[in-house]
Amino acid sequence: MKRRLVDALALCLLAGCLWRGYAAIMQVHLDVLTQTAHKLCTVMASGRGVSAEAMAEYVYPAQRAREFLRQFSNQGSRRSYGQFTTLVERYESMVHDVDTARAAGREATQVTAQLPAQCAALDQLAAAVRAQLARDE
Repeated sequence: MKRRLVDALALCLLAGCLWRGYAAIMQVHLDVLTQTAHKLCTVMASGRGVSAEAMAEYVYPAQRAREFLRQFSNQGSRRSYGQFTTLVERYESMVHDVDTARAAGREATQVTAQLPAQCAALDQLAAAVRAQLARDE
């Protein structure tokens, strides 16, 4: 009986730590995703383009964000979780468009022209997620 009580207490403490960590960890992912998106915009605007090897730098933040979403799937009913999921999807779409143009050897002018608007949309969505996180606390 005493062992069950200790196990239950440990589980509650762990759940409390994960809940408390949700907002802080999401903030880090928001920072990384938006900063990486801006870096991609800058690199593409410079005309240098992105090599196949360098694409990993832009894909990896989304992979980590997806891992965060899996880790905190129990928070799926929160509005911030849904907003963050949308942000990750938009980020992945932007990176995919750049990578597709790169792989096809196409002129990236059209993709590059759309990137500033996509980065601005990501910034707005990130601000909405941050505002929602502040309301949730």
